[in-house]
Amino acid sequence: MRTAKVLLVDANQHSRASLSRALAEAGYEVATAPSGSCAAGALESERPDLIVSYAQLHDMDGYELFTLVRRDPTTMDTPFLLLAGRDRPVALAAAEAGVDMTMTGDFTLEMVVARVGDVLKPGTGADLSASTLGGNGMRKSAEPLWTVLESVAARRPEAATGADFQGSLDVMDLAEVTQAVALGGKTGRLVVSLAAGEAMILFENGRLVHASFGERTGERAFAAVISASQRETDARFCFSRMHRGEVASGPRTISRSVEQLLLRIAVGIDEAEPGAAPWEDASPAHRAD
Repeated sequence: MRTAKVLLVDANQHSRASLSRALAEAGYEVATAPSGSCAAGALESERPDLIVSYAQLHDMDGYELFTLVRRDPTTMDTPFLLLAGRDRPVALAAAEAGVDMTMTGDFTLEMVVARVGDVLKPGTGADLSASTLGGNGMRKSAEPLWTVLESVAARRPEAATGADFQGSLDVMDLAEVTQAVALGGKTGRLVVSLAAGEAMILFENGRLVHASFGERTGERAFAAVISASQRETDARFCFSRMHRGEVASGPRTISRSVEQLLLRIAVGIDEAEPGAAPWEDASPAHRAD
């Protein structure tokens, strides 16, 4: 029986050596790559049975590597195990895009080797979606991200327009959700349900183009809904895909990237008076100053 080959992609030399050794001791043939570009170049020569990649690499993240693998007809069916750790936006984006297995939270070498065995077990493959698992491979985890991933585990990039993913903002905060949508290059509508009402955020190819919340629009609306979501315990989100033309014909009130907006909001929260929402209009007294 042929030994299964694993391509391990890890930017850290020490952890790469440790996991490579553990996989070899478990009976797998192991090829390694220190970056996403090296991994992409090795796919044709190594022809692995499974790709195991950490979320953070030097030149790209694990989600970007996964999308490259799926776009190539020669590797599109190669199983992919993403070791996302605490990088929850990458984990959600990859799970929504159809990665075979995602490990979040803290995990040991033994856990990773066990998950490799699960993916490569005959009759499982892509049908086994550990996107529903936490970092320890169990249904209950200190990292409750699996409850979000569970709702998107069956999604694939080719899903029809209108397919969505949704979840509770108790599990994953809104900043992480918007980062995941941006990272995935999605086009569609993100609706956030809060006690104060619904907020709508529009994305075009991962670019945030419009937000509305109550009477606010644009960057102020985005800042307000991020702030409001952090103060609630039962807020929920739902992302629905749209055709690009639908979004392109709508309002465009935001030009900054998600990362720029979140950074600005974080600075605003740090500088705001206690209880004040970021980017709120200053009072006349403050304006006079």
